[in-house]
Amino acid sequence: MQRLLDFLYQQRELAVFIGLEILSVWLLINFNNRYNASFLNSSNEAAASLTRTSNNIDNYFNLTEVNEQLMLENEHLQQELRMLRTKKDSFLDTVDQYQVIGARVINNTFDRSVNFVTISAGRKDSVQVGMGVISAFGVVGQVKSVTNNFATIYSLLHPKLLISSKVKRTDTKCTVQWDQEIYDRASLKYIPRHIPLKEGDSIVTSGFNSVFPEDVLIGLVDELYLEEHMTFYEAKIKLATDFTSLNQVFVINDLMKEEKDSLLLE
Repeated sequence: MQRLLDFLYQQRELAVFIGLEILSVWLLINFNNRYNASFLNSSNEAAASLTRTSNNIDNYFNLTEVNEQLMLENEHLQQELRMLRTKKDSFLDTVDQYQVIGARVINNTFDRSVNFVTISAGRKDSVQVGMGVISAFGVVGQVKSVTNNFATIYSLLHPKLLISSKVKRTDTKCTVQWDQEIYDRASLKYIPRHIPLKEGDSIVTSGFNSVFPEDVLIGLVDELYLEEHMTFYEAKIKLATDFTSLNQVFVINDLMKEEKDSLLLE
C-alpha cells in the first residue's frame, strides 16, 4: 500500500496535467458553440453507428425465427389459395371489390385489459378509420385512428371490438368478442342451442358489413358449454392470429363500401 502511495505521489505532476487537459476539453466543448456542435454531431454519429450495428446483430440472430414465420405464413396462404380455387363461386368474382394495403407492426400490446396495434401505414396509403385489418393467419382488428404515415388499430384483444362472424360448417351467424382474460382466446356469442356446435369448428367472418370480406378465419372452437335452461351456447375460440409475434398485417379497403352504405340510408 505504501508503495502505491509513493508511486502516486511521484506521478502527481502527470496526474495534474491530465486533469487540466480533461478540464480544458470540457470547457472548450461546453462554452464554444462550434466545438460543441462538432462534438455532438460526432457523438450522435457514433451512437447511431453502434445502434445500427446492434440492430444488425439482433436481426442476424433472429433470421431463423423470421424465416420460420414466413414459411408458416406462406403455407397458410397456399392453403387459403387452394380453398378459394375449390369454391363454386370463384374469389376472382369479388377480388376487385377489395384493396389490400400491407403494413409493418411498429407497436403492439396483448397483455393489457385493452390492447392496440400501431402500423406503418396511414392516410397517404389510403388507410381510413373503420377498415378491417388481418394477418396471414386471420383477423387482427379494426382501424381506430389515422395520421399521414401511421394508424392505430383496435386489436381483437379489445373488449370494444365485436366481430360479425359465423360458424363455417353450419353458416350460423354469431359474434366474437374478447373477454379480457387470455390473449389467445375470445368468447363466441349468440349461437342457439339447436345448432350442433363442435370443438374444432372454424369461426370465420360473416361478410355482413364492409369491414371484413367473408370467410376470413377468426379462430377455432376450443370450449363449449350448454345446459338445459340455456338459450345460447357459452363458448370460447382459440384465436387464429398469434398476437405475441405479430409483425406484418394487411388493411382491407372495401371499394364498394360507400355504395353499400348508401342503401342502408334509404
